[in-house]
Amino acid sequence: MDVLDHLTMEHRKVEQMIGQLEDASSAEERQPILAELGEALTMHMNVEEERVYPIVEARLGEYMAASARTEHDTARDDLVKLADLADDDGFAPALAAFKGDIAKHVHEEEHAMFPQLRTTAASEIAALGDAHKLEREVQDELVVDT
Repeated sequence: MDVLDHLTMEHRKVEQMIGQLEDASSAEERQPILAELGEALTMHMNVEEERVYPIVEARLGEYMAASARTEHDTARDDLVKLADLADDDGFAPALAAFKGDIAKHVHEEEHAMFPQLRTTAASEIAALGDAHKLEREVQDELVVDT
């Protein structure tokens, strides 16, 4: 499975976790889901930012890469808000905003960025190799940098 297929699969998992959060009614139910979501999104975003977005910038333009990075920053901020609001009445509206932001980002990646990468940077995407191995490499590199 190439990295773009893997990232698409991860999008579906994130959507499922958001659905679980929508169904959860207490902080006790929400906190483990938020923790899992945070871990999943951190790895996902790290792979994109470290390996995929440099290709996006080179092949599809700086604007597309910068826009995607900005959306990641928004998602990170939204996750912090969700964790802070896990036992608050403001959780549902914050989750709805997060869900909307994620849906927009996923749509842009899956319907614009990824298809364009497949046609303009297929060899570079293929050179990234196995998605699971790539995740481990990126994680190891980020640990060394900290």
